[in-house]
Amino acid sequence: MKTDWFSDARFGLFIHWGIYSIPGKGEWTLFYDDWDFDEYEKLAGQFNPVDFNPSAWAELAWNAGMRYVVFTTKHHDGFCMFDSKYTDFKITNTPYGKDIAAELVKAFREKGFKIGFYHSLVDWRHPHFIPDAEHPLWQRGQREFTGRDLKIYQEYLYNSVEQLLTEYGKIDILFFDYTSKHKNSSEWNPERLLKMIYRLQPEILVNDRLSFDKKSYPGDYWTPEISVPNAPLSIDGQIKPWETCMTMNNNWGYNRSDLKFKTPETVITALLNCISKNGNLLLNVGPDENGFIPDGSVKIMRALGEWFKRHEHAVRGAIMSKFTPPQGYFYTQKGDDIFLYLTFPPMGDIILPQLADKLLKAERMSDGGVVDIVTHWGFELLRHDEVRIRPANCVTSDIIKLSIKSNFITKS
Repeated sequence: MKTDWFSDARFGLFIHWGIYSIPGKGEWTLFYDDWDFDEYEKLAGQFNPVDFNPSAWAELAWNAGMRYVVFTTKHHDGFCMFDSKYTDFKITNTPYGKDIAAELVKAFREKGFKIGFYHSLVDWRHPHFIPDAEHPLWQRGQREFTGRDLKIYQEYLYNSVEQLLTEYGKIDILFFDYTSKHKNSSEWNPERLLKMIYRLQPEILVNDRLSFDKKSYPGDYWTPEISVPNAPLSIDGQIKPWETCMTMNNNWGYNRSDLKFKTPETVITALLNCISKNGNLLLNVGPDENGFIPDGSVKIMRALGEWFKRHEHAVRGAIMSKFTPPQGYFYTQKGDDIFLYLTFPPMGDIILPQLADKLLKAERMSDGGVVDIVTHWGFELLRHDEVRIRPANCVTSDIIKLSIKSNFITKS
């Protein structure tokens, strides 16, 4: 299946970057901060991220365990981070002058990443986009938008996507964003768009955001945002590949005042929670106006790298286990190995349901140390299918590998 690589990778890098990094108030600053459109557009004349080093970004992300990247080619403000043929509001018309999308794709592809493009269906600045309640002009009280021709906007969207899928080599993911509750899928002419997309890139994965209800155009995978579902996602009884996208602090685009970065343990827990339900994690960075990934994000990614050195086997290619984990913990599984992820340090022994006659051995992945299976006392209080292990010296974010008898291997 064309989604096999996606389910094997499990972990990707999201990059929100554009001229909104200059004021440093997040990617929705044009909507929230009452910018005059002409003044906002002047930011393009200041954008010169001379410290952008895509090879260093790729190295950092690869070492953190990420295996695919999704880059914002255009956000809702309409500024293109690629050399668009259809607008002058683009990166090659800035002091930087070069096609950042092309530079990033080259560096990440050489490192071994699968390549994804984020492209907003929304364009606040385009004269023929139809404004709604989530448009800056609407926010300022304007309700009359005469003279706009939706077909012209559809052609702009179509041509832009076509260019992205013909001039940058093989593209593995197309992350559209987004059809809000105020919009109808027909505004994008999705049938025509999808026909072209799959003709140009037959193996590409397209997400679910061409429709608000996720039913009209469900896409190849689903994208819950800044949350982890309570169960695997499915449609008509079939489990659907999915990925949750999350920020490292409280913003997608660079916000210089937002220093509320999550802990590495929080991020790792989210990742394992996703995998335990057959999902992926797409973790975001918002580079600054000079081309630096913020220190808070770098620290998290380096900590992830240290963790991955010892625990990657529990992530890459792992799936949801049909065995039930102890309450408060997560399982992932690969073959006849079950991986018990510790969301908090155990206070004492851990009782594993369903594994009484199946467990062969248990060990800490951090150092290979043996985790004792308790066989000398306490069975009288166990249910018939339970077994007790004693995870001495284990801490939060540790993983215990549980090896089970081969005839009990289960797959989702």
